Amino acid sequence: MSTNCTLATCDISESLYGYRPNLGINVVFVLVYISVAIYCVYLLAKRRQWIGYTIAILIGAWLEFLGYVFRVMGYSNPFRRISWIIQYSSLTMAPIFPTAATYVCIGQVAEYLGRGAFNIDPKLYLRIFITSDIIALTIQAGGGGISFTETSNVTGGITTGQGIVIGGLVIQVVSLAVFFVLFLGVVLPSNILRPKVFGEMNKKEKRLRTFIMLIFLAILLIVGRSAFRVAEFSEGFFGSLVHDQVLFIIFDGIPIAIATAVMVIFHPMDMIPSTPRFRTVTSEELIMMPDEGPRRETTGV
Repeated sequence: MSTNCTLATCDISESLYGYRPNLGINVVFVLVYISVAIYCVYLLAKRRQWIGYTIAILIGAWLEFLGYVFRVMGYSNPFRRISWIIQYSSLTMAPIFPTAATYVCIGQVAEYLGRGAFNIDPKLYLRIFITSDIIALTIQAGGGGISFTETSNVTGGITTGQGIVIGGLVIQVVSLAVFFVLFLGVVLPSNILRPKVFGEMNKKEKRLRTFIMLIFLAILLIVGRSAFRVAEFSEGFFGSLVHDQVLFIIFDGIPIAIATAVMVIFHPMDMIPSTPRFRTVTSEELIMMPDEGPRRETTGV
């Protein structure tokens, strides 16, 4: 693959992309992520709540923005190797950060609804899953660095670096799957997804129910995207999946854009009540009692 190729001198199939990046769709993604990033900066500056969650979304949006900017540049010159490397590595690692943001939520949801089926201390969720996320990120970054110094086999197969990246992606998928199960263990016993069983809901609980469903959606989108990336890497840089722009947009671009947008539009500072449910219920019951205070029942001995 010559570094001196241009659109006028070489066939597009000789580029690392294997196609000419679509200008329109990549510009749309650039606009989506710059909007998300600006809104995150606004939240950090003005509201200053859920800072870790917002920073995680911001970093992910910035990496996605960077990746799509270089894909836009790839429209003009798809043969430039450094542009391809930057967009590929940025878009591969970016979803780790919104994944980390979902991990921040489960502890707060458990604080409100209760520990659920597994009776896990809400504080442990963040420690366990953020650690797994850091491990996955480190492995993917290390594998990516190695893979770009290796000579890829044009006939197929994966290199050592690509194998390491696959390992990092697998850790991310397994971690998300475990998280999904534990999240269900918190949510299902509360019956908040079953309004008829849960009972009358106030506005805060309705918002929380909506937020939980959207987080489940975001998790499924990220898991599906990560599974696609595992399949893509398993074929190597010259496999059919890497060179299929439509599949990339359907299974990577669109799912992560939806997940990121949902997580910032329906921000937990507006969706998760700050007071645990049992305390809220107790307070509401006391308010409804007569002014003379709660009565005690006495029984004869």
